[in-house]
Amino acid sequence: MTASVEPSRPSPAVAWLTIAVLFVYSVFAMVDRQIMTMLVDPIRRDLGISDVQASLLLGFSFAIFYTTIGLAMGWIADRTSRRALIAVSVALWGIASAACGLASNFSELFVARMLVGVGEAALGPAAYSMISDSFPRHRLSLAMSVFIMGGLVGGAIAILAGGFVVAWSTTHASVAVPIIGELHSWRLVFFVTGLPGPFLALLAFLFPEPARLGRTSAPEAGSTAHLVRFLKTNAALLALLCIAFGALSMIVNSTFAWSPTLLGRTLHVAPVHIGMTIAALLIFAGLPGQIATGWWVDRQSARGDTTINLRIFLFTLPFAVPAAIIGLLWGNAAAFAVGMIPHYFFAMTFLGVAAAALQLITPNELRGRVSALFTMVITLIGFGVGPTLVAVLSTAIDASGMAIGKALAIVLGGAAATAIVALAAALPRFRDALQVDRLSRQQ
Repeated sequence: MTASVEPSRPSPAVAWLTIAVLFVYSVFAMVDRQIMTMLVDPIRRDLGISDVQASLLLGFSFAIFYTTIGLAMGWIADRTSRRALIAVSVALWGIASAACGLASNFSELFVARMLVGVGEAALGPAAYSMISDSFPRHRLSLAMSVFIMGGLVGGAIAILAGGFVVAWSTTHASVAVPIIGELHSWRLVFFVTGLPGPFLALLAFLFPEPARLGRTSAPEAGSTAHLVRFLKTNAALLALLCIAFGALSMIVNSTFAWSPTLLGRTLHVAPVHIGMTIAALLIFAGLPGQIATGWWVDRQSARGDTTINLRIFLFTLPFAVPAAIIGLLWGNAAAFAVGMIPHYFFAMTFLGVAAAALQLITPNELRGRVSALFTMVITLIGFGVGPTLVAVLSTAIDASGMAIGKALAIVLGGAAATAIVALAAALPRFRDALQVDRLSRQQ
């Protein structure tokens, strides 16, 4: 294939402005996605649902449409304005999140959560593609990590705000809202977090659409045949990456989903203190870990370490996850917090590096669709299976619901072992794929 004349990348100032806006969207997305983790027990009491039903709301209801619609969004991102696509999706998921506050039963809340997933489905594929066209390869992991860092900030906001709301709701069972009428306190949270969406969507027009770099003039470039050939050629590598990063996603989403319930139900921590504990972990361990991971990977990559995007987790997971398991099984809130510090620093910050690794081996014309496929698989594993598996194991161990910590420890341990084995197997294939990509860009 013959390379076309390359347009230039945006200036560093414009590139980082793009990251800043995408960071805001990442924060907003995670707030809408994770606020429910702090509201599990109030929702259960109000709607009369079980832990397993709650886990479906936390994970599967969001994941099923987030992943399947994501395939279509990836196709659109490869062909149209990624900036406009993101703006529309931000407005949609904000409205859908607000609609969660109107649900009167499990089915209605399930549907509303699915629509949140539909709206958020475009952000990842479009953002990954835009960031890859805005930054050089040796700066990509840090840029991706900063974008993903918004999710940690959003998670902290969701957890902290949720803790105050739950505490406040003990003395304010309902709130009078103009036009709508009386609402339970947890319902108001969805209105407050969702309604800004249509206004935040306008931020997407603060920066220009970056030029698509590295595209070829071959007639079939970006076609379905091109996509199928890429997937077949790299099937073993992509399968191993999906298994490894899906397992890491299971670690992240299971921890996010059930830590608040564990602290409140079994360790008897007050809601406000739950929010403060988890927010502190996100801000003082998760955020530094996200930046440090992206910076270190870029630094090693610039020195010629081509597989550092994968190998870093072979060093960090054997330390981070056992520390979390000890914290979960120790039986008090202080041990939980201490054990979770390395867990949040090393294990909860994988996605920026993982997204960068995928972009490094994917042709520009296919990045939206390949990113969507990748996101679909790891989200179904991590967000769809992880929280529900914890609930099922907990119920099997103790039907009273007091075994959340043991169940979460089992899931984290199994997922970490799976990720390590898959990443080790993927290393030589990843190295070969990078070499193929390098040769194709030189032609």
